[in-house]
Amino acid sequence: MESFMGALGLYGLGTLALVWPKRLELAAHYVSMGLASVASFMVFGLALLEIMGLGTGGLWQLGRYSMVVDGWAAAFLLIIGLSGTAVSIYGLGYGRGYLGERIRQLAGLWNLFLGSMVLVVLAGDAFTFILAWEVMALVSFLLVNHESGKKHVVGAAYQYMVMTHLGTAAILVAFYILGSGAESFAFVDLAHSELSPVMKHIAFGCAFAGFALKSGLMPLHVWLPNAHPAAPSHVSALMSGVMLKVAVYGFGRFVFEFIGADIFAYGLIVMVIGLISAFLGVLYASMEKDMKRILAYSSVENMGIIFAAFGCGMLLMAMDKPYLSVVAFTAVLVHSVAHSLMKCLLFMSAGAVMHATGTRNVELLGGLLKKMPWTAAFTLVGSMSLASLPFTAGLVGEWLTLQGMMSLAYEAGRPELRLLVIFAFILLGLTGALALGCFVRLYGVAFLGRRRSNLVLKAHEMPFTMLCGMGLEAVAILAMGIMPAPVVNLMRQVLIDSPLAIPAGDFIGLWWNGGQSEAVFNPWLIMIAGLLLFALLALTLGGNKVIVHQDVTWNCGTEPTRRQQYTATGFSKPLRRAFDFILKPRRERVFLQRDHAYFGRKLHYNLMIPDQFTDRLYHPVEHIMVKVADTLRIVQQGSVRLYIGYTMIAMVIVLIWGGM
Repeated sequence: MESFMGALGLYGLGTLALVWPKRLELAAHYVSMGLASVASFMVFGLALLEIMGLGTGGLWQLGRYSMVVDGWAAAFLLIIGLSGTAVSIYGLGYGRGYLGERIRQLAGLWNLFLGSMVLVVLAGDAFTFILAWEVMALVSFLLVNHESGKKHVVGAAYQYMVMTHLGTAAILVAFYILGSGAESFAFVDLAHSELSPVMKHIAFGCAFAGFALKSGLMPLHVWLPNAHPAAPSHVSALMSGVMLKVAVYGFGRFVFEFIGADIFAYGLIVMVIGLISAFLGVLYASMEKDMKRILAYSSVENMGIIFAAFGCGMLLMAMDKPYLSVVAFTAVLVHSVAHSLMKCLLFMSAGAVMHATGTRNVELLGGLLKKMPWTAAFTLVGSMSLASLPFTAGLVGEWLTLQGMMSLAYEAGRPELRLLVIFAFILLGLTGALALGCFVRLYGVAFLGRRRSNLVLKAHEMPFTMLCGMGLEAVAILAMGIMPAPVVNLMRQVLIDSPLAIPAGDFIGLWWNGGQSEAVFNPWLIMIAGLLLFALLALTLGGNKVIVHQDVTWNCGTEPTRRQQYTATGFSKPLRRAFDFILKPRRERVFLQRDHAYFGRKLHYNLMIPDQFTDRLYHPVEHIMVKVADTLRIVQQGSVRLYIGYTMIAMVIVLIWGGM
C-alpha cells in the first residue's frame, strides 16, 4: 500500500501545477503531465504485481477513512495505470494547443482526475469511496467545462454534472441501506450486512442505477454523447477509456461483496439492459458525423457488452454454476481492458485529426492517409479492434462474452431462458455487424478517398509525444489480440482471488487453446488458415495471365469529382432505412436565396437523427418539472412570517415522525 501512496503523492505534486506562476505555464504543463505519466506507470506496475501475487497489499487507515487493495481492485488499477500512462504522454503534445488558455489548470486537474480514480478503486469503506467519487465527478466536470467560452460546452458540462450527481445520490442510498444492516461502513462489515429481501432489492436497484448512469447504459446515457465532444480530446479518452470502467468496478464490488449474485432477476435485468444498450449504442454511432460523438455512442455499445457479460455471469451464479460463470466474468474484465485501450486510442486519434484540420466532421475530411500516415495507421488498428476483427484486443473480450452465452445456453433448462439466449445471440450478432460497418465508414470517409474540403490541405502529422501515446495503445491492442492467453489468465486469477472467490474448474463450452481453464481462441490457427487461403488463391490465379486496364470510372460521360464520393450520410442510408422505425430521422429542406436571375433558388437538405430517449423521456420529464416549479412559486410570497411558519410546520412533522 505504501507504493500506491507514493503514486498518489506524485499525482498530488502534479496537481500543484494549478498554483505555478503564469510565466511558467508551459513548464508547469510539462512537469505535471510528466509526473502523471510516471505515477500512472507506477500504478500499472504495482497492480500487475498485485494480480500476480507479488504485491504487498495491506490496509491504510486514517480515522474513518481507509484504503485497501485486492484482486478486483488491482484489475481496474491496471486499466487506470496502463491507459493513464499512454494518454498522459499524448497529453504532453496535445496540451500545448491550450497554451494561454488555462493550460496550468488543465494539467493540474488532469493529475487530480487520475488520482481520484485511483482513490475510488483503493477505497476500503463507504466514506472514502463517496469522497473520492465526488472528487472524480467534480474534477471531470471542470475538465469537460475547460473551454467554457463555448456555449455548447457549458450546456454539456452542466448536463453531465446533473446526471452524475443523480447517480451519486442513488449510490449513496445504496450504501445507506447496506450500512443500516451492518456494524459500520467499512467494506468488510458491509459484506456481512443483514437486509430484508425488500431492502436488498432497493439497494441493488439504487446501486445498478447509479453505476449504470456513470457507465452510460441506456436510457441513462444522455450525458455521454454531449460531454465527450465538449471535453479536450485527451480528457475524453480518459473519461471513456478509464472512468467508465471505474463504474464497472463499483458495480462489481456491490455484486460480489455486498449484495451477492444469487438472485436470478438481478442477472436478468443487467443482461437485458446491457444487450439493448450495445445494440442501440452502435446503431446511433453509425448515424453520427462527428468523430467524437461516434466514439461516444460506441462507448455506450461496449459498456453494454460488458454489462451483458456481467449479467450472464450473474445468471450462471444464480443457477449454481459458479465454475461456468468464470468465463462471463472474465469477459467483463478482459473487455474492460480491451475497450480502455482501443477507445483511448481512437479519442486520441480524433484529437489529432481535429488538431490537424480544425474539424471533427467526417463529411469534411477524406484523404488524410497521405497527410497523416502514422495517425492513419494507429486509427486503423483501433477501428479494427472496435470492429472485433482478428489479431486485435476487441475480439478477445467479445469472444469470451459469446463463450459465456454458450455456457448459459448449455445450462438453460427453461424455454424462457433459451429464448433469452437466442435474443442475446441475435442482438450481439447485429451489434458486431453494425460495429464493423460503423468503423469502416469512419475510417474510409475520414482517411481514404479524396479530400472533401480545403480543411484537409492544412493537415499535418502529429508531434512525437502524441504519436508515442497512440503507438503505445496500438501496440498493446495488437499484442493482446495476437497473444490473448496471458491477459485472460491474469483476469481469471483476479476472479479466483476476488471477494467472490469463484472456484476454478473445467468449462463446458468451446475452446481452441488454453487447456481446461481458458475459453480462448488461438490466433495462430486463424493466421495459418488465412495464409493457406492466400496461398490457394495465389495458386489458382497465378497460372493465368491477367491483363488489367486502368481507366476513369464511367460517369455518364463526365469526369468524376471528389464531390461525388460516398458521404458518411450516404454510406449509412441503407441502415437508416432498415431501422427507420427506431431512429425516426427528421429531414429538413431549406430554400436559400436566389443567386442568379435565370436559375432557381438553392436548396439545403438537413438530416437529423434525434436521440429517442431524450425526446420521449427526458424532455417530457423536464417540462413536467418546470410546470411543477412554476406551481410551487405560489409559496414564495416574500413574507418572513410565512417562511417562519413553514419552518415550524416542518419541525412539528419531524417531531411527530420521530415519536412514531
